[in-house]
Amino acid sequence: MKNLRIAILGTRGIPNNYGGFEHISEYVSAGLVKKGHSVTVYNSHNHPYTADTWKGVKIQHCYDPEYLVGTWTHAGKNLMWFC
Repeated sequence: MKNLRIAILGTRGIPNNYGGFEHISEYVSAGLVKKGHSVTVYNSHNHPYTADTWKGVKIQHCYDPEYLVGTWTHAGKNLMWFC
């Protein structure tokens, strides 16, 4: 079997520090590395884990404005219901 290069996007990061998708990303990425694949997980820049690898998984730290934009967008939508 050919070894694959795999990227996991859309997660806040590994190791799991938040919830379900992060838990699955952590489990799957480590398992794929054990099978010989190259796996990169794209972590949020504000994730508490700051190393470049975890259990053989490469970690790419990326700027993630979601924690700012998401909060204001959510608050704005809720405020619209009161107007």
